[in-house]
Amino acid sequence: MAPTTATVLFTSESGVGKEKFASILRSISARRDKPFVAVNCAAIPETLIESGLFGVEPGAYTGAGASRPGRFERAHGGTLFLDEIGTLSYAAQGKLLRTLQECEVERVGGTRSIRVDTRVIAATNVDLRQAVREGRFRDDVPLLMSHFLQHYGRKHARQVSGFTQAAVKALLNYDYPGNIRELQNLIERAVIVAPEGSLLEVHHLFTSGEALDKNVLSVRSDGRLAGTGGTLLSQAGPASRAMPDH
Repeated sequence: MAPTTATVLFTSESGVGKEKFASILRSISARRDKPFVAVNCAAIPETLIESGLFGVEPGAYTGAGASRPGRFERAHGGTLFLDEIGTLSYAAQGKLLRTLQECEVERVGGTRSIRVDTRVIAATNVDLRQAVREGRFRDDVPLLMSHFLQHYGRKHARQVSGFTQAAVKALLNYDYPGNIRELQNLIERAVIVAPEGSLLEVHHLFTSGEALDKNVLSVRSDGRLAGTGGTLLSQAGPASRAMPDH
């Protein structure tokens, strides 16, 4: 991973030297001579974590008298190490995800976006998969679904209304052997093939033999539901709804 700019997550129990591994990764990367900023997320009060990471503008809160860059800006061109990332609040997690996706930050109290070229290395002793299941850590799939839906709608000049409930369930339960790029490709393909103005259905998304979880609907290559007598997947019915944009 070192030669790439990919975000990296180290997971293990406390005390094994995750920050040392992060430092080594940075030292053998192309950013070795650029800034390295380390943040212990657990050591910053929740009320200050957003301004600490993303910066603050004057008047954002009592005592904010001057503009101050956050850690992302200070690490511009280099590497930002976020230790104990599992302690971040839900709000901070959402802003972090947006920063990773868009490569820009908005300071607390600010009105403009600031471009940043910052590689993120994170570490945690928390089982993040379990934390997602318990609702303590964000599952980024719904956010990415909404982002890619809007992105490819604009790119291909296609108007789609959202996702059916069945499509949402299928996407949330899919294993994504191709990682985020597979999710991206699934949604781009669906936006292109779905009828104009419709909701995205399962059969718009999974058309190339992808293996769906046994607990969700599976679809044959002819677009019919498996195990239900071949009933055709319906277009947006009364129980279907667009996925909320959040």
